[in-house]
Amino acid sequence: MKNLSLSLFFALFLFLMFGCAGSQQFVAIPPEINKDAVARETIEMTAERFHFTPEVLHVKKGTLVTLKIKSIDGTHGFNLGAFGIDERLDENETKVIEFYAGQEGTYGFRCSHFCGLGHLGMTGKLIIE
Repeated sequence: MKNLSLSLFFALFLFLMFGCAGSQQFVAIPPEINKDAVARETIEMTAERFHFTPEVLHVKKGTLVTLKIKSIDGTHGFNLGAFGIDERLDENETKVIEFYAGQEGTYGFRCSHFCGLGHLGMTGKLIIE
């Protein structure tokens, strides 16, 4: 029984540390995209225990999106699995992330670096319209 409890604890620990990987559906910036010819949008975000601000991002289909994410209170991560993006967000640094919003839909993002007991709730949505 003790071995089973330790195994379950270890499995939970690994899940909290690394999360579950999102499956990549798109290349972040397809090679055929002419970055100079498409519409652009820049969104500034913050990451802090235990949320992103804003938590919901609305962008238009066909837009090259630039996220500028600053971690305010420690190390976090930003995982937008559908686009194969998983970046470490170090405290007081701004990470610049680009992707092409080529397909309408709703895609989840989450913190991918364990940041405390509220880590699993640190999520958001990207809505491409």
